[in-house]
Amino acid sequence: MKVKLVAVLAVISILLIAVALQRQGSDRVDDLQSRQLLSEEQLALVNQLDSLVLAKADVEVEVVRDNGRWGVVSKDLFPAQPERVAALLHAVRGARVTEAQTDNPEYHARLGLDLNAPGDSTLQVTLNSAEGSVGIIFGNQVGGGQVARFAHEDQVWLINRPFSMTVNDVEWLDLQVTQIPMTQAASARWIHADGEMLELEKTGEGDYNFRLAGLKGAQQQGNERWINSMVLALIDLRAQDVKLRSELELDEPMLQMQVATWSGAELEASLYDVDGRYWLLVDRFEQSEESNLGVNADKRWAFQLGIGQVENLNKRQSDIVRGTEAE
Repeated sequence: MKVKLVAVLAVISILLIAVALQRQGSDRVDDLQSRQLLSEEQLALVNQLDSLVLAKADVEVEVVRDNGRWGVVSKDLFPAQPERVAALLHAVRGARVTEAQTDNPEYHARLGLDLNAPGDSTLQVTLNSAEGSVGIIFGNQVGGGQVARFAHEDQVWLINRPFSMTVNDVEWLDLQVTQIPMTQAASARWIHADGEMLELEKTGEGDYNFRLAGLKGAQQQGNERWINSMVLALIDLRAQDVKLRSELELDEPMLQMQVATWSGAELEASLYDVDGRYWLLVDRFEQSEESNLGVNADKRWAFQLGIGQVENLNKRQSDIVRGTEAE
């Protein structure tokens, strides 16, 4: 009986292995039968892009190459996020056709591929270079893939993965204004419009927590969270939007801020209230050639902040001390 049982189990194992190998072979055949959505000529064009345009319904965003960097046209060529551009190009290059669909334009609307009657998922991506352009329309998702067609062709293709990309121009902006590690910040100074000044310091290099100069020991204890949030709001700042300074009517700043690092880098910034909206300007930033701190110090730009960011920045000594006592 044992011999028969072993023999049966062996046969079952062989059958299972055969089925697995057959499925694996089938998957390989399917992969070999798929092909890139873009031809070699189109791929060469994509590798030399000058601009790209994304359009969905009545919304459009255009990103162009500007002095070696990508800039968003509707935002006066403010730098675009390199990661987002790279993700788009990677998705387009990596798209593979798994199946041919209809070539009847009467079905384009129901597939989300009719630009005259765009659906919720209809997205057109146009890639331009000096050598020409490639326009791709992405439509409805089908299983784990998506239907697509070239802008000047009726043939519809099923591609291997869904393509999704925002057409909100703000989401394309590289809005990381400052990126200075907290441990590298050595001292800071906050000056309010009425003259109140807060001097912030650390006990030694490499420390994380700031102290408020002039406070007695008992008052100092427990203030780190409040003080650190002030400095972090400036040295690790991501804005909500951006605008040319020349388009804003700027009076006197409501707050001026300075931060110095242990390596000698210096950052100066100011905060303005313009008709209930808050804008931060990077007035000056200097660092040594060996330093690589990330600060957008381009004097053309003003960075819009949210209420929460302003509340973190716009603290006074009474806010810090009272907040501690309340806890």
